[in-house]
Amino acid sequence: MKFTKIFRILTLAAIVSLLLLVIPAPPALALAYDIELDPDEGEIGARFYVRGEDWPKSHSDYDPPDINAVDIYFSRDVADEGDEIDDEVLNYEDLGSDEIDDDGDFSKRVTVPDELEDGDEDEVVHGGTYYVYVTMEGDDEIEAVAEFKVIAGEITLDPTEGVVGTEVEITGQYFSDNEDITVEYDGDDIDDIESGDTSSDGDGEFTCSILIPASTAGDHTITVTGDEGSEASDTFTVEPEITVDPTSGVPTDTISVSGTGFGAEHTIDILFETYVVSTGETNEDGSFDASFEVPDVDEGSYNLKVDDKHGHSVETDFTVNIATEVNVAPVTSQTSPGYVGMDVTISGVGFEPSRPITVTYATTPVTVATTNSTPDGTFIATFEVPPSEAGAHTITASDGTNSIQVLFYMESEAPSTPQPLLPETGTRAPALAEFSWGAVTDDSPPVTYTLQVATNENFTAGSLVINEEGLTSLTYTITEEDRLEPRSQEEPYYWRVRAVDAASNESPWSTPGTFDVGGFGIGLPSWQIHLWWGLGVLGAIFLGYWIGKRRAAYSY
Repeated sequence: MKFTKIFRILTLAAIVSLLLLVIPAPPALALAYDIELDPDEGEIGARFYVRGEDWPKSHSDYDPPDINAVDIYFSRDVADEGDEIDDEVLNYEDLGSDEIDDDGDFSKRVTVPDELEDGDEDEVVHGGTYYVYVTMEGDDEIEAVAEFKVIAGEITLDPTEGVVGTEVEITGQYFSDNEDITVEYDGDDIDDIESGDTSSDGDGEFTCSILIPASTAGDHTITVTGDEGSEASDTFTVEPEITVDPTSGVPTDTISVSGTGFGAEHTIDILFETYVVSTGETNEDGSFDASFEVPDVDEGSYNLKVDDKHGHSVETDFTVNIATEVNVAPVTSQTSPGYVGMDVTISGVGFEPSRPITVTYATTPVTVATTNSTPDGTFIATFEVPPSEAGAHTITASDGTNSIQVLFYMESEAPSTPQPLLPETGTRAPALAEFSWGAVTDDSPPVTYTLQVATNENFTAGSLVINEEGLTSLTYTITEEDRLEPRSQEEPYYWRVRAVDAASNESPWSTPGTFDVGGFGIGLPSWQIHLWWGLGVLGAIFLGYWIGKRRAAYSY
C-alpha cells in the first residue's frame, strides 16, 4: 500500500509538469510610458526628434529616487518594455540623454547613425526597421519602444560604360530586407530585368542585370527603388556604335550602316576615308539607319567613319573587293532574321579558278560547307545554320586568297513558357519526386529545358536545391543523390521551368508551383507534437502504475 501511494504521488507530479510545459506563460505587464518619433523614417544621417510626455520626474524604483533624465538608444535588436539594454539589446548606438522637465516631458533631437558601435559588436546600419529604446538615466531597463524605418541603399554598376544593348550587372546593398525593387533608366521603368533578383534578400542585398536601352551618347542615371522606400542611383555612360552590313563589297554596292548612342536629332556624315558618301539624321534616342554606295576605288581596306559633328564618332574598316562577290539566300536582317536549321545557299563570283572554297559561320568560325570553284571562279554551296546565339553572325567564303563576308541575323524571339504539369501545386510528392511539363515548339530547334527547385519563392542562389539545364525530355526525376528533405505545406518546395531554343533565347519562367515532401511531424503544429509526446509519457507512466499495482496485489 505504501508503494502504491508513493507511485500515485509521482504520477500526479508528472501530469502537472506536462501541463506546465503545454500551457504558455502569461505575458509580462507593460510599463505605461510612451514616446513619439518625429519623423519616424529617414535616411542615414537624417535628424529626428524623440519626444516623451507624462514621464515621472523621479522614480522611486531607482536609486537615487530623484532621477530626472532619460537615456536614448538606437538598435536593430527586437526587445520589449521591461527588457534591458546589454541583455536583450546587444548591438546598439547610444544617442545621448535628455532631461525630463517639470511637466514630465522631454524632446531630444538625434541623428540616424551609420554604424552601431556601443554594444557587443559593431554593426553597419542599412535600410529596414530599427528601434528607439528609452530608459531612465543610468538604468538599463527599457521604459518605452518606438519603431524607426531607415531608408537607405547603395548600388554598383559593372560595367559603368558601353554601347546600347550592353548587359549591366547591378549590385545593391543597404536596402531594406526582402523589399521588391524597381529599376529605372533616366526615370523610365526597365520593364524586364534581364536576370537576377527582383527583390533584396534578408541582408538588404541583391544582384540583377539589365540591358542598356536605346539612348544618346553620354551619362545616364540608373536608379533602383525599393517598395519600402530604399533608393540608390549610379551613372552609366553610353558610347556610340555602328553596324556595317556587309563589311565588304565591290564598287557600286549599296552598304547599310546603322548606329546607336549618338547625339539626339543630329545630322550624321558617313565618310569613306575623307569623302562624305552619305548623310542622315539620328532620332531622339541617338539612333539612325543609313546607307552608302561603295565608291570606285582600288581593292583594299578603307577607313569608314560616322560623325555627328558634336564630338561623337565611330570608325571601322571596310574592305573593297574587285570583281569578287558573294550572295546568300535567303537574305536576313535585324527586322527579318533567320533561325537555327535554316537552309542557306551561298554563291560567289570572281574567286580563284578551280580552288577549294571553305564557308565558315559565326564570329568564332565553324566550317559549315566546302566545295570547289569552277574554272571561271564561281561556286555555289548550301548549308544548314548551326545553333548560335541571337544577333548578327558572319558568313565567310574563302579560297585562300580572296575572302568575302556577309552577315546572317539570328532570330531573338524567346520560346513560349512551358506549362508545368507535375507535381501539381499544393500536393505532396515523394523524396524522389518526378516533374513533368508541356512541350514547347520553336523556330530554332531543338528546344531544351531548365528546371529549378528551391526552398524560397524568389529562387535565390542559396535556396536552389535542383538546377538542371539542357534537359531534352519533358520529365525529370530526382536522383537518389539529390533526394529531397521533408518539408511541410507551410514551408514547401517551389519549382519552375523554362524553355531555351538553339539560338540561346530563353522563355520566361513558368509560374512557380509548390509541393511538400512528407516526414515525421511534417504539417503538425508544435503544440500537437508536444501533446503526442506528452500522451506517450502518460501512457508509459500508466503502464508502470498498473504493473506496480499488480505486483502489490500478488504480494498479498
